[in-house]
Order: sequence, then C-alpha cells, then structure tokens
Amino acid sequence: MNQKQLSYFLEVYRCRNIQAAADKLYLTHQGLSRVIRSLEEELGSPLFSRINRGVEPTDFATTLVPHVQRLLDDYATIQGVHTLTNQARSVVTIYALDHLFGYLGADLLLDFHRQHPEITLSILDTTDEYALESLSAGRCDFAVVNGPIDNTRFTATPLFYSRFAFRMRRDHPLAQKEHLSFEDFAGETILGKGRAYHCFRTNIDQFMLSQGLHVTVPIETPDESLLQQLVEAGLGIATTYDFTAVSHCGENTVVRFLDDDRAGHHIYLVEKAGTLPTRAGRAFKQFLLDKVTE
Repeated sequence: MNQKQLSYFLEVYRCRNIQAAADKLYLTHQGLSRVIRSLEEELGSPLFSRINRGVEPTDFATTLVPHVQRLLDDYATIQGVHTLTNQARSVVTIYALDHLFGYLGADLLLDFHRQHPEITLSILDTTDEYALESLSAGRCDFAVVNGPIDNTRFTATPLFYSRFAFRMRRDHPLAQKEHLSFEDFAGETILGKGRAYHCFRTNIDQFMLSQGLHVTVPIETPDESLLQQLVEAGLGIATTYDFTAVSHCGENTVVRFLDDDRAGHHIYLVEKAGTLPTRAGRAFKQFLLDKVTE
C-alpha cells in the first residue's frame, strides 16, 4: 500500500460515495474503484459495501481510519522536513502539553530564532500520552509533559513544577477561601481537561472519585477558552494547570490552589532513551534549559 491509496481510501470513507470522492480527487469513478479494490486485495478484507446512496464502510475500514490518518500525518511531516532540508534548514519537532509554550511566551521563541535562525521549531499542542507515544515512535524529537516518566523508555529533564489550579466565578462559595482541600469539592460540578490528561486523572479520578467524594463532571474538554466560558456562565469549577489558569482567567473569575503536597506535577523535557539528539536538538535543549533556570 502507498500514500495515494491511503489518502483515496480516507476520502471515500469521508464521502461515503465513490463518485463524490472521485470528484474531489479529480479522478474517474472507475479509476478510484480500482484503487480501492487493489487496497482491499492487499489487505485481504473488504473496506466498503454498496448501499442505495453510495457505500458503507465495514467495521474493518472504521478500525483502520485512525491508523491511516496517522500514517498520512507522518507522510506530511516527512515531506515538510524534506522541503525545509532542501532550504538548508534544520527542524526540531516538539510535542507539548496544551498551552505550555504559550505560557513560556513568544519572547522565548523569538530569542531562539535570533540565536539559531537556521533552525525551525515545529510545536504541537497535545496530551501527555500522545506526546510520549509520538516520541517513542520517532514522530518528534522532544516531548514536554507531566511526570512521572518511565525512565526505562525515556530520559527526562525537569523544567519546572506546575500546581493544579481551579478556576471559578468570584461569587462561588469556594472562591471566598484562599486555599482549598480536595474535600472542599464534594458535591461540586467539575469541568476537566479530559481523561487523556494526567491533571484530570489525578485531581478527579485519584483524589476525588476514588476517595468517595461525589462530584459531577458534565463536560471534559482541553479547550481552555471554552472552559473559561463555562466557568463564567456558572456551570462549574474548571480544574487545570496553573500555567493555563492564569492566562485564561476572566474578570469575573478567580484562581484557587490546593493546600496539598500532591496537588501538582513536575513538567519535564523528555527524550527517547538510547537516542542521540541532532545538533539542532541539542541547541534547542540547551537554550530551553538556560531560559527556564534564569
């Protein structure tokens, strides 16, 4: 199978119609059908079944979709790196927790560019798990994520400590307290970043639900702007990291912290164990460590 076959398969999956997909791809119906049949033969399983208004993906096809999308993303990354290499540039790819580089600030990135104009930083905001999975698979050079880190697979350098933070409306009863305990949240409505984030699992799963505290979790989203709107509307209390809470805090919102030694995580710059960074990677790592320790 090749990139063209995979992209054609994905378009048919999205359109649920061979002719509609062929039109978007500037192909004939017959030509696209041949590509899909060839892919089915190679995979040894049907991908689509015909229905009155088009095609219906098989369960096998549906299972393939996220893997196909990931492969196509990797193809695009490789092509992009190749293009930049032809321009005598190096690329350092960093998968980091949502909003973390926004917290570190544009000045940090501008300073790096001034010192290393030949290096392009490619930064993706994502979850802890996907960043580490991508690092392990070689899709990025570094991950910037929460601890703890599996030191049998990765090498981690601490950057800073981030406290868990709770955003709430100023008129919320808990806003009148300067410091909180997990027990204070019993009976409250909590808005979380989602279970793919250590912050959510630590605050809600480990220290609330598993401890018998009853909390309501109506919405999980990594979108800090949306969480802020929900807090402002009085839907609940948003749990997040301190580096995102302050930058997404409205005039009717306050941020409160926990009086608990467990209420936070170290943020690490992580590399895949047993690998040597590129020259550009070494330059970025040294620059970042120098900046966060200033």
